[in-house]
Amino acid sequence: MGLMRAPGWTIMAALAAAGVASCAAPVRRLTTRVVDDRIVVPKRMVSIAVDGHYFHYKPTDARGASFIGGFRFGITDRLELDGVFSLRYAILDDRPVDGRTPMPLSLSVQAGTYGIGYSSMEGMFLLPVAAVDALKHVGDRWTLSLRASWNAQYVATPFNWTPAYNDSLHYWSRRFSVVGIDGNATRQLDDHVAVGFGAGVDQFNDCVSPTCGWVSQGAGASIRVIVRPWHWVTFSGGSSAGIRHRPDALLPTRYPNGDNITTQPLTVEWMSLNAGVAFYW
Repeated sequence: MGLMRAPGWTIMAALAAAGVASCAAPVRRLTTRVVDDRIVVPKRMVSIAVDGHYFHYKPTDARGASFIGGFRFGITDRLELDGVFSLRYAILDDRPVDGRTPMPLSLSVQAGTYGIGYSSMEGMFLLPVAAVDALKHVGDRWTLSLRASWNAQYVATPFNWTPAYNDSLHYWSRRFSVVGIDGNATRQLDDHVAVGFGAGVDQFNDCVSPTCGWVSQGAGASIRVIVRPWHWVTFSGGSSAGIRHRPDALLPTRYPNGDNITTQPLTVEWMSLNAGVAFYW
């Protein structure tokens, strides 16, 4: 996998957040226990996050790193901005802060795009996203969550491109989509430290529709330690592992310029080390 860097504005905003987060009004402060967090951030709260991952795939021996930035802003106590062009709305809330009756679980829907732009070669491009999230607080020590999501890449007029698998079995094409289901359980150990367990499956498709022909499927599991020493910052670190598989189908063997296309194995296994930091104010 190639190296991806978090947008500069995300890193700069995260550093600035560390200096001003402690000035947040008490009504917008999180507790130091991550299991107390609601499914959306509180009204007028801003969150900036950066997550890093280092991957290793076998038997291809592919290695790489990625850095992903995140931004959230609470518009109301039920509606938040996730990224610049995506909204998440809490339909149900099992820990309401506005006096409403607690529901059996929290449920939110997300819709929007992770990016939008224009290319002189391909015209308009979009990175649409849609998701449903469920969250359940169990006692004062556990949270259980489940997420079903779809995201895609769409370009108006794709240029001539020969799709191919890379050495991590990700299929590179100009239009594609990913559907996935992820579940997580978090256990609070004390007032500042928690441990999380996760598992998920996903499927890459060779078009924007989530129902078209699949080009790879994967599954994985993770464990992480989460530390919130103060109400305005959270650190996390852990590891994950999984497997990815592609169909046994006839594939192109040469690019238009005559270069050979490497035939990748049907299945790869992967492991990763993960670390992240999030600021709130």
